[in-house]
Amino acid sequence: MSYYGSSKNSHEHGGTPKEIYDYLKKNGYEISDFDPCPNNPTFDGLEIEWPNETIYVNPPYSRGQLSKWVKKCYDEYRNGKTIIMLIPSYTDTRYFHEYIYNIARIEFIKGRLKFKGYNARASFPSMLVYFEGGSKDEQS
Repeated sequence: MSYYGSSKNSHEHGGTPKEIYDYLKKNGYEISDFDPCPNNPTFDGLEIEWPNETIYVNPPYSRGQLSKWVKKCYDEYRNGKTIIMLIPSYTDTRYFHEYIYNIARIEFIKGRLKFKGYNARASFPSMLVYFEGGSKDEQS
């Protein structure tokens, strides 16, 4: 697994906890090695088209970044791809209502995650967002 889920080291938050990967695998998701938002990127994942595989995204959580990544995941979903995101459960945001609510399947995570690289649990709740292989025709 070259950089399977390298977004686990993305930007302003820690690495994806192993139990998230285990949970996805247990539920039949084969996650691509492609990481659209790796630590130390050599490309801009917001600007390129992603491969037609199941992509796991743990995007940067910094202000102004999260909404861009949610929209990009939505756009890739509209192009027929399956995208799974691990993001904070901010259900009051514009991006949640425009690109997630009533579009994607959501699983709220009980308790607070302990991200790799941090000693304490996160100060926010998290959710898994599943954009599952839509197409522009289906979404019209």
